[in-house]
Amino acid sequence: MVPNPRRLAPSVLVVGVLALAGCSGGGTQTGDAAPVTSAATAATTTAPATASAPATASTAPAPPPDAVMPALHSRTYEQARTEFSRQDLSPARLTAAAQHKDVTLPRDHDDWYICDTSPRPGAPLPAATTTVTVRLAQDFSDCTTSFNGYLYEENDPASTP
Repeated sequence: MVPNPRRLAPSVLVVGVLALAGCSGGGTQTGDAAPVTSAATAATTTAPATASAPATASTAPAPPPDAVMPALHSRTYEQARTEFSRQDLSPARLTAAAQHKDVTLPRDHDDWYICDTSPRPGAPLPAATTTVTVRLAQDFSDCTTSFNGYLYEENDPASTP
């Protein structure tokens, strides 16, 4: 008859703990305790291998999740760089551009606001080399102002005076 593994598990656990503690199951016995059987001895030799298998599987590092484009709308360029660093994304992936055709982006644009991003928030960022373009405006209210892509209507060639 094959022993039921559910009934054998507690005794295997006790024998395994005793073996790890340096106690032997086959030494001097006191009282009316039953002698250690060969099934328990066999289970002791296989218990550590069986017990360590799940631990090995659970300690294996999980694959890193795919990077996802964070929501940066209305944040400053400096805040976007900080958010990228916080999410273990390289801030060097950020490329800044002006929101409007008639605005020149200054060299120091850390306090300018993000109007739009490419790729969109929530989109996957599959490769570490994927470039993220952020469109910036000096004032956040300028994000919604546009005359055919120009900030000032007089700069729009389609405008009639």
